[in-house]
Amino acid sequence: MAVPGSDRQPWRVALVRLLRTIAPHAITALCAVIASTIITSIVATPPAATAPVAVTTVVAPTVRPTVAPRPSSTAEPAPAAGISRQELLGLRAEDDAVWSALYLIRAISHADDADAALRVNALAEVDQALIAVDDALSLARSRASSVARDPIDQLRRDVGMMREDMYLRPEALDGRIGRLRQALLTLIGRGP
Repeated sequence: MAVPGSDRQPWRVALVRLLRTIAPHAITALCAVIASTIITSIVATPPAATAPVAVTTVVAPTVRPTVAPRPSSTAEPAPAAGISRQELLGLRAEDDAVWSALYLIRAISHADDADAALRVNALAEVDQALIAVDDALSLARSRASSVARDPIDQLRRDVGMMREDMYLRPEALDGRIGRLRQALLTLIGRGP
């Protein structure tokens, strides 16, 4: 007497079990690939059309020809017809003054960081903050008027001396940082 289903071959049974095991994973992987392809086609911008590159042979000349200087990409545009040269210089001076003041404000912020680090006795952080103060003062000096450059140079020397004395006399450093902050505020109020 034959048992129903026993006429199946054992390799077919094994194949069906394997397909039932793998099918959900294969379908999930296929859906993931299709979804990622659709998403990339929606999100991705089309590549810019590139012109074909022509290959040329360059022969080095024996005598170097004189070439007019190429204008730089940062060349300033010509001023509008109604703006005089004096007005343009005035606007540039105002722009430099604003940038110098911003760099001085940045120096004040770094001085505050140095003071906060000093309060928790983190001398390495104080040193880093004083380096940042010096960098901000350097940037402020590059944009400052000729009148403000000497006081900024003096402040940079003071910051350098603070860094040198920091490990020798850290107890006096908080007062020096406070005076530095006050001098920076005075310099900003005076207009760089």
